[in-house]
Amino acid sequence: MSAVIAWVGLARDFSGKGRLLGSWASCGLMLLVLALMGAVAAGAVMLLPHAASIPPVIAGAATGATALPRRKQDETAQPYVKFMTLGIALARERLVQRMHLDACTWSDGFLHGMETSAQLRVFVHDLKLYLLERHPLAAETKTINAIYSDVEKAMDAALDVQTRIDEACRQAEREPTDDELIARRQAFGTALAQCGHLLRFTYVYGRRSENEELRALRAKATSNDAFHHPVLPPQRRWFDRWLTR
Repeated sequence: MSAVIAWVGLARDFSGKGRLLGSWASCGLMLLVLALMGAVAAGAVMLLPHAASIPPVIAGAATGATALPRRKQDETAQPYVKFMTLGIALARERLVQRMHLDACTWSDGFLHGMETSAQLRVFVHDLKLYLLERHPLAAETKTINAIYSDVEKAMDAALDVQTRIDEACRQAEREPTDDELIARRQAFGTALAQCGHLLRFTYVYGRRSENEELRALRAKATSNDAFHHPVLPPQRRWFDRWLTR
């Protein structure tokens, strides 16, 4: 019963923070938290019949200690708190870190294959529209637009660096130097990192069932024909179907 209630509490507490079952590591940590809480409950049940043998002075001191005013926990107090919770706080902290790493790993893997600023710009714009359609709340819309604004600034900066280097190479009729290649790569990497923030929002607030739609957006952006489609599809003549027969 304790594990079931703990699972409901974890699902409610970590809502909007990631996926509890995002990886095998996060699954293991989540099961560890449930096992620890179940062990504490079982231990309490076993010790409850012996509660009458506890001296009243010790019980009163422990109860009074819990009523003392609490200061803001600093780095020195955290290990003590983790020990008093029998490792549950430590396991929960590791679970939070693991869920964040799962989101970062997922977003980095999803961006694999983005090689040009044009591909990234098309993908990020489509991703923003996709998120705005599925998260119509005002707070989430504000967050999406703010993240997209940062991504757009980073992409503009990367495009400026690339244009400046290409123009200098064209005028001097030479190949880019090592420093120029590094500067171009760093600018594009910064844009990718900013795009990762938008993907992490998608990971945290989205569902696994949306992965296929997100892959379709990425495939559209990285396709060689993404920038060569006609505005309107070619019109078929009325006798074309007879010719195809």
